[in-house]
Amino acid sequence: MDNGSNLAASASLIIARTFYGVNWFNIAAIFPLIALEFGQDVALLGSMSATFLIGVGAFQVPSGIFAARYSPRTSAIAGIAISSAAALVSGLAFEASQLIWLRFIVGSGMAFFFSSGVVLIANYASRNSPGFSIGLMNAAHSVGGVIGILGWIIIAIAIGWRQSLILGGAIGLVTVLLMALTIPRTRTENTGSTSDRSPLTRSHVYKVLTSRPVIALGLALTGIQAAWALTLTFIVVYMRGLGASLEIIGIIASVALISAIVSAPLMGRIYDRVLKDARKVLLICGIAISLATASISTAALPVIITAVIVIGFFAGGAFTVAYAKARRMPVKGLQLDGNGPNIGALNVAWVNGLSLLGILWMPVAFSYAVQYGGGYHAAWIIAAVITALFATIPLLKVEK
Repeated sequence: MDNGSNLAASASLIIARTFYGVNWFNIAAIFPLIALEFGQDVALLGSMSATFLIGVGAFQVPSGIFAARYSPRTSAIAGIAISSAAALVSGLAFEASQLIWLRFIVGSGMAFFFSSGVVLIANYASRNSPGFSIGLMNAAHSVGGVIGILGWIIIAIAIGWRQSLILGGAIGLVTVLLMALTIPRTRTENTGSTSDRSPLTRSHVYKVLTSRPVIALGLALTGIQAAWALTLTFIVVYMRGLGASLEIIGIIASVALISAIVSAPLMGRIYDRVLKDARKVLLICGIAISLATASISTAALPVIITAVIVIGFFAGGAFTVAYAKARRMPVKGLQLDGNGPNIGALNVAWVNGLSLLGILWMPVAFSYAVQYGGGYHAAWIIAAVITALFATIPLLKVEK
């Protein structure tokens, strides 16, 4: 492919990832309006978040296998189509339980896009900048989050929360067409070649799923994922309880995503060119995020804003480095290059899946801690401890 075609394919992936982010985060932003209509409390948000994470996490491995057996292109396009359609239909729900199940479908579709999108955009990058390209993908997710949190609050207030969800799903479906037009059918393998690759077998899948370094990386990412997900899910409701307006809350919540927009490609570039020790980067990120999460419990506005910035910055960098590491992580008995099976997407999917499955209980537990275990102060402290444990200990089994 020439540079123009690479650029078009990369741009379509980044645009799709942006509205993927919109449909990921907009529910949390507009939840107060949803809760008002259905007469629900924070427990509904915890349930929707948990089922969403189950969908994203449970389908990571199936999506990685699907991408390896067919193509990352097919997986990515199908994933955005499914998640966008479910997001659109969410605007038509007339019972709270329907929203819970629809969020599961949204998450399932996103699973099929994610790992394939990482592999595809790394293919289209120059040889020395795959980490930077993956960072751009993560930055696009954060851009979508800013739009979903800040923009969708404004849109929902203006036209209604139902119409805002329909709009997000419709735009997501438009990106499906854009990807179909710009991503070629021939470039689907990790090396950019479709020839001479051995097929993925059950033995290959088993080796990836039981690889200790891959599992350890997924567990380490669980800590980062926990703080990131809980902050972006509950910060709106938490700040609302402190008396802030929805518009101000949207700005504060968006700060995490804005800082991640900066850090994701920056950390990717540093990882490509300067510091190629993934363990060191992830350890620094994990410690910083743990301390920031604990500080949210103070309920002091300046401290909360600073903590949200720190969480966003170091989470954006951690995700980028973890995915870049996973894409090229060796698995005993398997080749990444040459004639070996295409396991890059499966590696990324398994690492991401472990981190998401590892935290799927946390939104529910967090909401129960708020209601019955000492309020938000205790809940944020518990979240910080969990983040620290996961983000540090498993790194002992990860090679640099």
